[in-house]
Amino acid sequence: MQITEQERYIASLDRAQSGIDLSFLRGRCVLVAGAAGMLGSCVVDLLRRYGQCRVIAMGRNAAAMEARFGPADDTYSFYRQDVSAPVAGFCEDVDYIIHAASNADPVRMAEDPVGTLMANVLGTRNLLDYGLTHKMKRFLFVSSGEVYGQPNAALDDFTEDYCGPLDLSRPRSSYPEGKRAAEVLCQSCISQFGADGVVVRPCHLYGPTMTRRDSRAVSEFLWNAVDGQDIVMKSEGLMERSHCYVVDAAQALLAVLRKGECGGAYNIADRRSQMRICDFANRAAQAGGCRVVYRTPERLEQSGYSKVSRAVLDASRLEALGWRPQTEDGIQETVAILRESRQDRIHAERREKEWRSSM
Repeated sequence: MQITEQERYIASLDRAQSGIDLSFLRGRCVLVAGAAGMLGSCVVDLLRRYGQCRVIAMGRNAAAMEARFGPADDTYSFYRQDVSAPVAGFCEDVDYIIHAASNADPVRMAEDPVGTLMANVLGTRNLLDYGLTHKMKRFLFVSSGEVYGQPNAALDDFTEDYCGPLDLSRPRSSYPEGKRAAEVLCQSCISQFGADGVVVRPCHLYGPTMTRRDSRAVSEFLWNAVDGQDIVMKSEGLMERSHCYVVDAAQALLAVLRKGECGGAYNIADRRSQMRICDFANRAAQAGGCRVVYRTPERLEQSGYSKVSRAVLDASRLEALGWRPQTEDGIQETVAILRESRQDRIHAERREKEWRSSM
């Protein structure tokens, strides 16, 4: 069963729709690059649930995209494209482009820092070039809270005008530095070519659209909780982070697409989900009925870790647009959706097996 057929997930999308006016998208065409990712796929789900705009999902793996979203129809289509290469063979005009294509997985960043950097820098250039020649009304770049680098001495919350130091000697910096460069490219196209662009900087996101391959700590915690297995902590987990449930983040992204100021950047974070990594692990364990254990990380895993001790995003600018998260307990919601989705799949497979054996 597709996650978009799972009742609890559908209800989550409907709550998000209830908190935002999407009428500005009626009859429009929205291109979502990085549609296979956790946030990009949720944005596609939310737009398709709205059902009154055309969605073009852009990604590199056609089979994976069809497995995730199903076949093309009147309001949805897929276009195979690596954003690091110029967009070719695709000539449709688009009203809105959302660029969410980038490695965000620590292990993949460590394995492919060059690809991580290029997906942000060249990807942004290629998509902007396409939009500027195909009637684009607005471009939205999905940046990251990691662009802030190290916090100041007082460990203040990150506001959108803060810019801290990054260690450029570490390949791990390919991700935040690529995001910074892409943001500057957006601002340059606004200034030089009259583009209309906005930026969102999500915090640490989680939710039922994450994949099994995602090596981020919060994803691993939640998958372990879904499976009822011990949650493995590979540090003391004392780093404080902002978190946000992915459906609420997708709603926030569309709020910025609709009402954000041209050239503006907006933090996406749920104030209620600000906590240490160890606290997140404990809440996931509680939701999954399992326990937390500690182990030493492998070398490749360590090389993908962020060294920032406190990364708390101030979402006041986003909240001023009227955004409020709609989900009461995203951790519990995620575990419940993924468990129910798995159970539904098991039941469907069992019914099919029984049907075949009766023939």
